[in-house]
Amino acid sequence: MVIYTHSGFAHVDDFLSVAVLLSKFPEAEVHRVSELPELSEEDIVVDIGGRHDGERFFDHHHDPNLPASVVLVLKKFFPEIDTENVEELKWISDWDTLGPVKTQQKWGVKLPPFEDPVVRSLLNMFSRATVIKPGDAFHSFMVEFGKSFVTLLKENTENIEKARKAETFTVKNLKIVRISENIPIRFIKNAHPSVAIIIQPNPRTPNAVSLIRVDDHPQVDFNRIRGKVPAHFIHANGFMAVVDSNQELITKALEIAIQ
Repeated sequence: MVIYTHSGFAHVDDFLSVAVLLSKFPEAEVHRVSELPELSEEDIVVDIGGRHDGERFFDHHHDPNLPASVVLVLKKFFPEIDTENVEELKWISDWDTLGPVKTQQKWGVKLPPFEDPVVRSLLNMFSRATVIKPGDAFHSFMVEFGKSFVTLLKENTENIEKARKAETFTVKNLKIVRISENIPIRFIKNAHPSVAIIIQPNPRTPNAVSLIRVDDHPQVDFNRIRGKVPAHFIHANGFMAVVDSNQELITKALEIAIQ
């Protein structure tokens, strides 16, 4: 089995596409070519060939409506990954299909004029390769890299779902989100854009929760609960407090902190 992709200068899209495929088919060889040879029925083609069939051919360059090749590959071989909502994938796809200028405009960011040196070094290594075979050090690295990347995407998919299912309620007309696990706050903000406070288990203090102000909401200051609500910790700038996970205590803290 051979995985074909384009030769010449490598990009994040073709590198990740191949790494994801190698995590699924670690026995495959990788051939970087300028033109496709005659293919066997087992071969897979990514980011070259001007064709996408969702089975063996995963190019996007012929259709501006298609996402990057790595997204096409993931949709086929790892359908459990939420390719529509994982932000890292959306960024990678936009960068490859829209280019750096339009992508930065779309995301409202300004990147430095130089590339990430880790990414650049990695892509330089991939660019220099013509054939990558099982047993080669770089082949083994790409297999493990692909596994790690897929695991990250699965974890992010799980976090998206956890955030969607989180409990929501209001206090003084502010939206509060309570979640039973610690996940990065960005997932909660994406699922609940108007959230003002997040409640989640405190990782340091047993049977306690963290009350976290989101984006420095002007109505929330946990310094207001000092001396009024028992607390394990209150941050000096008032963005967070740690209290026991007693609902009555939590409610009191929220009502005092919000003005």
